[in-house]
Amino acid sequence: MAASKPLLIPWLIEQIDSGRYPGVNWANQERTEFCIPWKHGLRQDSSDDDVRIFKAWAEISGATHTDASVWKRNFRSALRAKGCERITDKSNDAAYPHKVFRLPQREQRRRYQEPVVNPTPGPPLASPMPTVENLAEDTPIQGIVYAVPEYSYSPDGLSPAVDKDVLEQSLMGLNIYEPQQGTQFKVSAYYRGVKVLEQLVENNAGFKVLFRPENTESSSAFARSDPGLTPIYLPGTDQVTIYDRTQARLTQQILDKLGDGLEVLVGGSSVYGLRRGGSKSYWSLCKFPNSNIPQEVSKQERQILYSMKDFIQVLMNFISSGGESPSFSLFFCIGEKWPDPEHKPWEKKLIMLEVILTSLELLKLIAVDGGASSLQSVQLQISDKPSLMDALEQWMDTLES
Repeated sequence: MAASKPLLIPWLIEQIDSGRYPGVNWANQERTEFCIPWKHGLRQDSSDDDVRIFKAWAEISGATHTDASVWKRNFRSALRAKGCERITDKSNDAAYPHKVFRLPQREQRRRYQEPVVNPTPGPPLASPMPTVENLAEDTPIQGIVYAVPEYSYSPDGLSPAVDKDVLEQSLMGLNIYEPQQGTQFKVSAYYRGVKVLEQLVENNAGFKVLFRPENTESSSAFARSDPGLTPIYLPGTDQVTIYDRTQARLTQQILDKLGDGLEVLVGGSSVYGLRRGGSKSYWSLCKFPNSNIPQEVSKQERQILYSMKDFIQVLMNFISSGGESPSFSLFFCIGEKWPDPEHKPWEKKLIMLEVILTSLELLKLIAVDGGASSLQSVQLQISDKPSLMDALEQWMDTLES
């Protein structure tokens, strides 16, 4: 009888721990993030060692093909199918091409803590309860149980695993004469580093972040705002289970003051932010910013947070000369300063939002996976001789005119 196919996550953890694969190792002390070498097969310095982990999974999972590119593609698809999140893509790095992934949430919780069975409230705190501004963020959270809405949109490069119809439709939405028509958002909310909400906003105008108590049928705050924006309702602490009472209390304080909320809007070729509620919001283009200077979202007027013109320019430099990779995301911290003045990580914050501009993410993926040659695989009617650089140059000319 043939041996049964092993489960990917336990098998992968065993391989990482073994140290037998060069470059395959843990990327953080908690051993919830891991690094995989990701060198392009056409590089002159490529070798068999670069694909050993991909080959090992292909062999043990019963695959019969011998193409290293297929091994890599299937390995990536398996990671995605099992809930592993790619958090760093350095596959174009000249010295050390690699990607960093995060284990699925259920495995992270298992590695952080033992299961909690019928937990009972702990004794009252002896010291005064902290406020949102002076919360002792290094206090460990005892455990969080939550439910994430089902969500399937997860492109990861140009491979058979990507729905080409979705890809083409998204790219056709990037009309170079009306670039704002291609902007959609994937919004994820995290409470102290744990994802509690994920929602795709299929609205080119933008969205509004609100809090609505579970038993409230309508939101007066949203009724007073721009009806063209998609509402995103953050879950209350009565909708997720947070065993740390201090975290739960302070999180709810922020939600209760959210009021008219936080607006993220598209105007022309820019993304704007505007705070309307009582809870202050701070923003950054990076989840791990080098700066420790907080950037507050204005309450007086809409302010530009993201420029598509800047994205295109950086992407063109990335393609032509291997320069800095462009950001296609925005990060918001609600109720606490961000970037943190003391360089405390985003996982310590009570409420964080990650906003991905999905069409720009796809453009970045095309650039990484081959640029012009990849663009030719989808029939874009934007020039007689379609190429990614041609499209970007025309788009830039339109924005500057």
